[in-house]
Amino acid sequence: MKFFAKSGLSKLALAMAFIGSSAAFAADWVQVMPIETGYNLIKKSGSGSEKYAQFGETLIIQGGESFNDEANKADSINSLPVRPGEKLYLITSKDPAILKATFAGARTVYRDMGFIVLLAGETASMNLFSKSSDFTKVELLPENQIILTAPVSSLKTRKRTDDVVARFVNKLDMPSFMSNLSALVDFKTRYSYVEQSQQAIDHCQKIFDSMGYKTSQAPFSIGGKKTNNLIAEIKGKDEAKYGQVLVVGHLDSISPSPKTNAPGADDNGSGSAGVIALAKLLKESGLEPAATIKFVLFMGEEQGLYGSKAYVRELGAEEKKKIKAVLNLDMIGFDAVSPLSIMLESSSFNRPMVENMQELAMKYADFTVQVSYKAWGSDHAPFLSQNVPAVLTIQSEFASNPNYHQVSDLMDIINKDLCQNILRLNAAAMYLYGIAPESAR
Repeated sequence: MKFFAKSGLSKLALAMAFIGSSAAFAADWVQVMPIETGYNLIKKSGSGSEKYAQFGETLIIQGGESFNDEANKADSINSLPVRPGEKLYLITSKDPAILKATFAGARTVYRDMGFIVLLAGETASMNLFSKSSDFTKVELLPENQIILTAPVSSLKTRKRTDDVVARFVNKLDMPSFMSNLSALVDFKTRYSYVEQSQQAIDHCQKIFDSMGYKTSQAPFSIGGKKTNNLIAEIKGKDEAKYGQVLVVGHLDSISPSPKTNAPGADDNGSGSAGVIALAKLLKESGLEPAATIKFVLFMGEEQGLYGSKAYVRELGAEEKKKIKAVLNLDMIGFDAVSPLSIMLESSSFNRPMVENMQELAMKYADFTVQVSYKAWGSDHAPFLSQNVPAVLTIQSEFASNPNYHQVSDLMDIINKDLCQNILRLNAAAMYLYGIAPESAR
């Protein structure tokens, strides 16, 4: 399985400190093991007081001394004593600095795909909570929950179909996608505070205009700096009945030298070019959507989701109710370890939409899919906070991408096959939620 290929249990960096007072006085232990082993162990040897959290193919369990004794008889497990005053904490982040950080006084239990689990006492936990931001959420580790589902592969289950959705998504123009992505990278930077960012907005508006979309720029400010979101829309045949569908991504980029060199091919030229590609697909299909479909490129995401927050802030209560689906494309272009893989991220209230997209992935795309309902750190979050249904599609390797927020985020790291399959999934979702929503009911 890909999970073990890229970060298996050997890379969990568990400190096997079974000496001294820590082990001697441990009332509880934390075990990390494969999910099948863990769930079977809880069923067979658990007292009912054990607490667990699942991360993909890994299960983290907190149990007592007798449970730990039984766990240590199993293969492929690691155990840590819980020291007095320590608790388990979960960090959910899309900040590469946090994803690579060490945390003073805390012990790392798990780290992968934007999730970090730590054992920390009171003083260390205060340091953890100080890391909270629009990109990083810190909380006590939820008990008895699946934080990240195990990967499910469409490569094994997908049956080639020739229905109307397949014929629609098959018309994706990938050469045009790659050309538009290259043009965005050629701006050298799309940092929100520099002139090139507005040039990139104007450039994308011209592309939408050439397709025949109604376009507009929506102004907002980032710390006193004025910038714009870009909106292109096509009116639906019956918006009153079918509402609106939004296809979104952030256009801005960042790096250690953001004013002059932040190419942002993957983050998030890939998602922005993807939004344009889906708009092109819709126009060239000649289909008239039932719902109004808006293609939105946000600015200021890297400074704190400013563009998406501004967009949501302008929505009235009735306008929010009109939005039936938000498809957020962020970092869809990097996949270095086979097979291709993605994560779908949303909130638990939006489970039906996520499950629908999982089904679409199995039919129309070729990759493994994992799901998380711990939404944080991208432009779907402001919509979800207002109970607007939104789903993020993101590469599963974003946390291990060495080019994340770096000047090396260039065209040569882009995995075209991953981009194409993520666009196929979102094209299918756009079709079922926006073009022919009756078929999704």
